[in-house]
Amino acid sequence: MAIIVNKEEKRRNIALACRELLLEHGINSLTISQIAKTAGVGKGTIYEYFENKEDIVFEIITTFIAEHEKKLLDLVEAQITTKEKLFHFFFLLFEDEMARKQLKVYKEFLAISLTNEPEEMLTFSEQCREKFHMILKQILEAGRVTGEIPDDKRISESSLMLFATGLVVDSRMGNCDVGYEINILLNMLLPSNEKEV
Repeated sequence: MAIIVNKEEKRRNIALACRELLLEHGINSLTISQIAKTAGVGKGTIYEYFENKEDIVFEIITTFIAEHEKKLLDLVEAQITTKEKLFHFFFLLFEDEMARKQLKVYKEFLAISLTNEPEEMLTFSEQCREKFHMILKQILEAGRVTGEIPDDKRISESSLMLFATGLVVDSRMGNCDVGYEINILLNMLLPSNEKEV
């Protein structure tokens, strides 16, 4: 009897086996040979499940984004102040070495999607932006409910998303203190007598 292979599961398993490889080498230095060896399959098998290297990277990036989204959704429910939630919303991509490695790969991914403009990547980036925008909106609405954000205080989710994007871009410059910049913004938006986050 023939063994039935779940193609989606096999595809995901190959991609997940290569996560560390991608984080170590980045997109441009990654080769199909390295991917096949790391996943324990032949090069031909790789092409049964993926069109090219970028397709594999896209699958891995999708898992990174799903993990990031889960952390952000957990943040919405966390029993901390709105100011702390906003700080962590912005700082999550910079909080540890693993997050910074994932961010570096994501920056490469964005560069490819912006210069080559493959429709699937652009659509995916827009969907991610919409998800993160909605999470940010939930945090702000909860802050209004608790009274931490006054009703007359207008805080634009779109402007905050642009700030987050700017942090990602500017963080590649060695002299950007991300935590400091986040605190400056949050203290302007939500001044208080509390210590900085």
